[in-house]
Amino acid sequence: MPNTVPDPVAAAVAEALPRLDVVAAVIRSADGALLLARRPSHKHQGGRWEFPGGKVEPGEDLHAALVRELDEELGIQVGGSRPFMTVDHRYPDLRVRLFFREVIDWQGEPHGREGQAVDWFPLHQLSVLEFPAANRPIVSALQLSDQMLVMPASLPVNWQERLQKAIHGGCGLVYLRAMKDRVALTEAVAICRHAGALSLIADDQALMELLEADGLHLTSAVAACCLERPSVPFLSVSCHSYDELQQALRLQADMVTLSPVMPTPTHPDAEVMGWPRFAELVIGQPCAIYALGGIGRADLDTARQHGARGIAGIRGFW
Repeated sequence: MPNTVPDPVAAAVAEALPRLDVVAAVIRSADGALLLARRPSHKHQGGRWEFPGGKVEPGEDLHAALVRELDEELGIQVGGSRPFMTVDHRYPDLRVRLFFREVIDWQGEPHGREGQAVDWFPLHQLSVLEFPAANRPIVSALQLSDQMLVMPASLPVNWQERLQKAIHGGCGLVYLRAMKDRVALTEAVAICRHAGALSLIADDQALMELLEADGLHLTSAVAACCLERPSVPFLSVSCHSYDELQQALRLQADMVTLSPVMPTPTHPDAEVMGWPRFAELVIGQPCAIYALGGIGRADLDTARQHGARGIAGIRGFW
């Protein structure tokens, strides 16, 4: 996969290109299938599947643009929508910013009003379909849970029960950060596997492979020393700044935690980025980014409004 992080000269050239804003819809059926439309063969990247949507008119609200486009393209009337991710993509003569929004409710039967093929696909089939390059980060992000549990350094006696409860409560990603006890770590990986959550081991690829965990989570210090992506099925990286985020993208990370967003009980006086700075760092990045630091489950909507794919934490999830 080519390096998607521009050097300073390329970035300056890209900024000089005109930018087109596009809104696209993530629409799920009651059974979790996703609605896709096929690009007409005569268009650029014709024949590929994409998330339905279209151009945002000057001064148009994103939700209003989505409502208009889905009525024109699919004949459905959208009630509510919320941010999912925003991805920037550069073509030789144009920059495109895609605002992906998750449709909460709609009325009508989706059909191709412009003659395009429209179909529902289960999530697991998305990986075998051909998408425009700008849609690929969303395809990857859709596979992930909204919530990531970071295991605490000190485990209570009933940690197994609490881990299962956290997973059943929506934590489909579990970072086994501070677990030094090999027996407990092995058991935690097994609990995650049985409950359908992805287990991530801190920094040690050999240990990840030995325990048959699902992936590797690199601390920022370890990630900074990597020249290429480790050969692992799933890679997560901890970031605290713009430069660290760019390094994670160079490593083609599947997801990133970005922190600290808010003060935490253990570090109440630490400098935090706050939601405005978080949003500045996140917007347009082709990767699923999770807000971490002083975050609880009640912050999920706020995190989404500021560009996060999801949220991560210890106390708020444990």
